[in-house]
Amino acid sequence: MSSDPASEENEHVDVESLEVEQYDCKICSAHATGFHFDAQSCSACAAFFRRAVSLGREYTCINGQNNCTILYTERALCRACRMQKCIKVGMKRESVQMPAKSKIQKTRSYYTQSGLRRNKRFGITELKLKNFSISTPLIDLPQIKTEELPEEDLPSCSSSQQMSQPVTSPESSISSPRACVDENLLKIFIAEEMKISERRRIMFCERPVASLVGQTKECCFTMSDIRPLKFRSFRKSIRTHLLLIYEWLRVWPAYHQFNETDKMTCFRKCALYHTLLDPCFISLQLKDRSKFVMQNGGYVSTNESDDGWEDEKEISRDNKKLIYWPLLNRIKSDILDQFFVLDLSFDEFVALKAIITMQMISAIPDVSKETKLILNNQVDNIIQCLHHNYPDSCGQLHKAERIGNIFMLLSPIFDTATNFVESHHQVQFFDIWQLDSLMLQFLQNKA
Repeated sequence: MSSDPASEENEHVDVESLEVEQYDCKICSAHATGFHFDAQSCSACAAFFRRAVSLGREYTCINGQNNCTILYTERALCRACRMQKCIKVGMKRESVQMPAKSKIQKTRSYYTQSGLRRNKRFGITELKLKNFSISTPLIDLPQIKTEELPEEDLPSCSSSQQMSQPVTSPESSISSPRACVDENLLKIFIAEEMKISERRRIMFCERPVASLVGQTKECCFTMSDIRPLKFRSFRKSIRTHLLLIYEWLRVWPAYHQFNETDKMTCFRKCALYHTLLDPCFISLQLKDRSKFVMQNGGYVSTNESDDGWEDEKEISRDNKKLIYWPLLNRIKSDILDQFFVLDLSFDEFVALKAIITMQMISAIPDVSKETKLILNNQVDNIIQCLHHNYPDSCGQLHKAERIGNIFMLLSPIFDTATNFVESHHQVQFFDIWQLDSLMLQFLQNKA
């Protein structure tokens, strides 16, 4: 029996469309990353639901109709309607686990158990969670088999830590960490971060020379320095940023004790996490939530404005939005917003950047045991020095809260970094625009 070719073609298209829809987030229609809180969703919607439930937030519809469109391509989503849709598609409030709070745990001290039921399309490795302890600064990250997952696609890791001794006593019983051993790593990294800021001013600011030099903890840019981002210009400046990252590594005493393979691993991980975190802190320092400011002083608008998103010869506005708008929203909700909530200080940011780099390097199976041991001691040193860096007037309770909340940032940063790598793999695979070849080598784990 003969069949109509046109009919067969239409049937094929319908099946393909159905297969694509099967992996959509049921809330915003972005690509789903798994089952979060018993509903198929993307990581951004899962993070939104987790925060709303954990912090007990109640929202009001922006137009009062409770029927707003919830679509990932929209610039701003109604929180009330988004929450309503999360519940409608099956997300369960009771799946957000919140341990009982002691007097020490007054801020964002919660964890989640998303119960991801992943298949090969969503991901490979299941999220592992442990309990967080202020008394123990190190984090045990899950080991990933090399044959199962590329090194850049490491799964999200909990920022929590197995308690060595539960902390339930009042402030008077909180003991200070022992004094810093060897060298004060935090002091070394703070000095280098100030040098990096000075170098950025010299390279990217148009000012009188006298205002360019000088090492301070202030933002390297002022509002008059920044301008809408040109993607081509930023691509051309990437190697400058990589050079600054390499200089950061060179002032780290322990780096020179690693073998050559581990040194390259450190460089690659620094390239990833510093590229992700530096713009977040620059944006925090400028205090303008409508602008996400990159390391070269270029910014993209985070609201209705098209600043930084305009058509360019090498990449169109639509392709910019397609690639980077979902990633920007992820960075904003999971990292930048938390920076604003904590009002992260310069010293805390320096500590965070060092800790997250060291933790991710030590989680890689191929890194030598000697390097892992050094890294664990280095993280311990950073946390001790950060604790002692707070003024005595803060009190032990405040110090414990601040350090605890910094550790709570690690998990979303891990997740967002994985998303960052995946996005740029797609850019190269589909040849959407030409990325810097050296940066691609770092992201692709090439020698």
